[in-house]
Amino acid sequence: KKTEEEHRLKDLEKDKKLQDTLKQVEELKTKMEQGSQQTQGEVLELELEKVLKREFPSDTIAEIKKGERGADIVQTVIDKNGKTCGIIIWESKNAKWSGLWIDKLKEDQRRVKAQVAVLVSVNVPEDINSFIFKNGVWVCKNSFLVGLAYALRYQTIQAFYIRLENEGKNE
Repeated sequence: KKTEEEHRLKDLEKDKKLQDTLKQVEELKTKMEQGSQQTQGEVLELELEKVLKREFPSDTIAEIKKGERGADIVQTVIDKNGKTCGIIIWESKNAKWSGLWIDKLKEDQRRVKAQVAVLVSVNVPEDINSFIFKNGVWVCKNSFLVGLAYALRYQTIQAFYIRLENEGKNE
């Protein structure tokens, strides 16, 4: 009986170790997947920054550092005369779509006082074929980024000059 009891306790100990090991394996697997998603997101962000710098060399393209609040990139639009015309903020996502992203980006837009906010995503809702203005934010498939960026930059410059023309008209 004593030997049988010792053997039973050893079996329970082995079962406990096995369960603990399986739990650790699952935790490591989850951490690896999260790391992979984070890496994919960073790659998309770097690509977005590279495209904006290449297409708009006169603009100031500033990356928001990891851990800081705010969108991924702040684009300060500067016209051909060197005048600062406005701000466009960019958020890039390479994950399963979440509607919460729009609300967060709108908060970032208010904080930075940007005229335009754009959410570039690899995965967008099925009703978006290219880009759409949704709840105050431009939502864009990654493949339509450059065309939308040119249009929004042009619109930002035009709005700036309209504001300048209208200054003092009511005085």
